[in-house]
Amino acid sequence: MPDADGNPYLDRALADGAAEISGEGRAERIRYIAADHSERWADPEEKVRAELWAELLYKHGYAPERIGFEVPVPSRTPNFKADLVLYEDDALKSPWFVFECKKAEVSDAEFAQAVEQSCGNRGGLAAPYCGAVAGLTRRFLRFDAFPAGERDANHIADVPIAYGRPAEWRFYKNKPGADLAAVPREALRAAIRKCHQTLWEGGRRSPIAAFGEFSKLVFVKHRDEKDLVRKDGAPYEFQRKGGEPPAQLHARVAALYRKEQAREPDVFTESINIDAPILAQCVEHLEGISLDRTELDTKGVAFEEFMGGFFKGDFGQYFTPRELIALAVEMLDPQRDDLVLDPACGSGGFLLYALDHVRREAENRSALSDIDKFRFWHEFAQNNLFGVEINDELARVAKMNMIIHDDGHTNIVGHDALDFVYNMTYKNRGLAREKFDLILTNPPFGAAVKRAEKPEHYVDQFDLAKRVGKGSRAAFKSEILFLERVHDFLKPGTGRAAVVLPDGVLTNSSLQSVRDWLLSKFQLLAVVSLPQFAFSHYDAGVKASIVFLRRLAKDETARPDAPVFMALAENIGYDATGRKTFETSVESETPQSDAQRGEKIEIHRCDLFDYRVHYEWTGAMNPDAPGWSERRREIIPDTGVAGRWREFQRNPASVAPPETDNRRVFTIRLRDASERFDARHHAVKETLRSSFPIVSLGDLTSTEPAYGSSQPAMPRTRVTQPRYIRITDFGDDGVEPGHEYVTLAAPERKHELELNDVLFARTGSVGKTYLHEDANEPAVFAGYCIRFRFDEAKVLPEFVYWWTKTDAYARWVNTIQRPSVQANINKEEFKRCPIPLPSLDEQREIVASVRAARERARRLRGEAEAGWVAARAGFEVELLGEAGDE
Repeated sequence: MPDADGNPYLDRALADGAAEISGEGRAERIRYIAADHSERWADPEEKVRAELWAELLYKHGYAPERIGFEVPVPSRTPNFKADLVLYEDDALKSPWFVFECKKAEVSDAEFAQAVEQSCGNRGGLAAPYCGAVAGLTRRFLRFDAFPAGERDANHIADVPIAYGRPAEWRFYKNKPGADLAAVPREALRAAIRKCHQTLWEGGRRSPIAAFGEFSKLVFVKHRDEKDLVRKDGAPYEFQRKGGEPPAQLHARVAALYRKEQAREPDVFTESINIDAPILAQCVEHLEGISLDRTELDTKGVAFEEFMGGFFKGDFGQYFTPRELIALAVEMLDPQRDDLVLDPACGSGGFLLYALDHVRREAENRSALSDIDKFRFWHEFAQNNLFGVEINDELARVAKMNMIIHDDGHTNIVGHDALDFVYNMTYKNRGLAREKFDLILTNPPFGAAVKRAEKPEHYVDQFDLAKRVGKGSRAAFKSEILFLERVHDFLKPGTGRAAVVLPDGVLTNSSLQSVRDWLLSKFQLLAVVSLPQFAFSHYDAGVKASIVFLRRLAKDETARPDAPVFMALAENIGYDATGRKTFETSVESETPQSDAQRGEKIEIHRCDLFDYRVHYEWTGAMNPDAPGWSERRREIIPDTGVAGRWREFQRNPASVAPPETDNRRVFTIRLRDASERFDARHHAVKETLRSSFPIVSLGDLTSTEPAYGSSQPAMPRTRVTQPRYIRITDFGDDGVEPGHEYVTLAAPERKHELELNDVLFARTGSVGKTYLHEDANEPAVFAGYCIRFRFDEAKVLPEFVYWWTKTDAYARWVNTIQRPSVQANINKEEFKRCPIPLPSLDEQREIVASVRAARERARRLRGEAEAGWVAARAGFEVELLGEAGDE
C-alpha cells in the first residue's frame, strides 16, 4: 500500500537503508537489514511481504528488530513457517501478529486457504492476532477474546498502531496515514479481475450479469468517496468495520446504494443482487482503492484492458475496437462546447474517447490554472455527453464507465434509440431532435426490426422504411433505420456524424434508395474502408467502413463537385486474432530499475494514426519477469489517415485523386458517389479512369451469374459425358490437359457451359478465370466457380477474360476477398467488379492485339526452348567427345 501521498512505503524503507535490493534479473535479492534476512526479489509473494513489512514500520509504528521472517511453527510439520511474525518483545519470545502473504492475483479459494494457514500458524505460535494479505486484498482476525474457530465476529479492520487497540475502521477521510490513496494500474487491474471472478461465482452468474453487479458496487464506492457531507476524519462507509459480520456489511452497502438510487433513479433501477459473503469479499478487494484519486489515465487503461478482454468473449457484438473509436473521434475533433451523442453506446467507448479528447485539450492549455483545466473537461463530461443503449445491463456498464471517468453518467439512457424520439426526451430532456453537434456510433449490424413485434406506427415513423421495399416489408435492417435517427438528432447545417456501417449499405444495388436518401439529407464527407477482419476478433466478420456525414440545412443541396475524402486502411493496429500489428520504435528510454523509476516512450504506427505510448518498468504483475507496463497513450497529431484528413480539411486540393496504384488516401467528387460509397471500389475505379467509361461486370451480363455443380460422379475416361471443369484445371489459355469427365444423367442447364461463358473462381484461388471457347463438346463447371454469361451486344467475353489478367483486376480481388479457412467471395461482389468499357470496335482491336502479342510470345518461347534443346544437345556431344578423348 502507498502512504497518504501515494508513495509506496517500501520506497521509503529502501531510501532509509532499512532494506536493500542487489543483483540483477533472477539473481536480484532483497535483504531486510535488522532481521539479516534475504530473499529472492523475483518471487511474487516477496513483493507483497516487502510492502506489508514496510507498512508495519512506517504506518503502524513497529520496530524492524521485532519482525521475524520465515518463523518455524511449533506443533506443525517441520515445513510450516510463518511468512511474517510481529513480536511484542525484543527477545522475539512473544509472537503478537502472524501474517501469511500471497501474490496479488490469487483466487478467492486460494486466499481463503491463506487465511486458514495464518490461523493455523497463529495457533501454533500462540499469538492473539493473524491475517492474510494478497495485494490490496487483506483479512485480519483477533483471537484474544474469541474461540479458535471464529472467522467473522473477530474480524478487525486493520493492524493496530504500535500494539494498541484495533481501530474500528481502516480508512478515514483526510486523516493522515489512514486515507484512501491512488493505486498503480497493475493493482487496480488485479482488484477488478478478482472482484469480477468473485461475482461470477464459478459460473453461477453469466459474465455480463456479474459485470452488472460489479458496476453497482463501483457506483456505490465512487459516490461514497465523493460524499461532500462527510467531515474530515470521519470513516468511509464502503469498507468492512471491525467485528462486522458480512450480513451487516451487506445491509450498509445496500442502504448506500438505495440512497443513491433515490437521488438518481435512472442510473440503476435494480437492487443489489449479491449474497452477503460474496459482497464482503468484493469489499475486501476494492476498499483500499481510491477511485477518485487514481489518475484518469491509470483508470482508463486498467478498465479498458479488462473490458476489452471481457467483450472479446460472448459479448463482442457490443464492443467497437478502440483503434476505430480513436480514429472517429480524432477525425470529428470534438470541442468542449459540442453536444455529443451515441445512440447505440454499448459500454460507452465513443463517449469516453470524446471526453479524453477534450481532457487532453485542457491539459495542453498551459495558460489555464489546474482548477480551470478541471472545469474545462469536467463540465463537458457532465453536460455534453449523451448515450442511448437498448440493453439495460450494457447501459449500466456505460454509466459505470462514465462514473469512473468523472462522469456524465446521468445522460446515459437505457432505451431503444429507434423508439419515438419523444419517449427518449421524456426520460432525458437533453435527448431532443436537431440538438447535437456530433454523433459517433456503431449501430447494431443486421438486427431485424420486425413490424409485427413493434408497437403500432413504430416502423412507419421512418421515411427510410417507406423507401426500402416501398414500405411493405415485414422487417428492416436496424442499421438503415439508425441512419435516419442520426439525421433526427443532428443540428441542421452543422451537425456531423461518424457511423460504422456494413459495406452492404454502401454498395448493394438493392439499397440504392438508401444511398439516394442519404445524399438528399447529408453531405458525404469521408469514407474510411476497414479490412475484412476489423471486427472478426469480436465475433463479427462483416466487412465495414466508417462513414462521415454532415446534415444538410433546410433546402440545402450538396454541391455535386464537392470533394469526398476516401481512405483504405489495411494495418489498423491489430489482425484477425487480435494480435497487435503496430510498427513500433523507441522514442526515449530511461534505466529499467525500480529505484530509478524506469520509463520508456514508444511510437506505434498504423494506417489510422501514430500513438505515443508511455510505459513504466514494473514487476508488479509478474515478478518473475518484470517488464514495461503501459501508463497511457495519445494520438500524435497529423499522422496516418487522421492526419491526411486534417490536411484535407485545410486544403482539399492537398489530397488528390489516385495517381499511382498504391495510393490509399484520395478524393472523389460527390457526383461520383451517387451509386456507391465504398472507398475500395473508387480506389480501383479512379486508377482505371481514362477515356473509357467504368462499369460493373453485373451491368454487362445477359443472365444472372450461377454457381456450378458440387457433387458429380467422375469416371477417369471420357465416354459421352461432359467435361467437368474445376479451378485446378484453369490454365493461361483454356483448360489444362488431363481434365476429368462427369456422369450426369440429366445435367441441370444452370451447370452447363455455353460458348464464351466466363468462369470466376470464388474460393481458393479467388478471381482466377476461364473462358469457354470449345463449342464441340458439352461441359459443366464445379460448385466453387461462378459462371458469367455476358451480353455480347455490350461487351466481348474475351475482352472481359483478358481484362481479368491485369494488375488492376488482381488488386480489386485482393481488396474484397474474405479471409477464412479458405479465401472466398460471392457472386454479388464479383458483379460489382469495375471494368473499363471501350466500344465494341475498340474491344476487338484490344483482343486482337492481345492475341497477337501472346502468339508472338508463344513463338518466341518455342524458339527459345528449341534453342535450348539444340544447345544442350551440342553440349552433351562435346562432353561425350571429351570423355572419349580421356
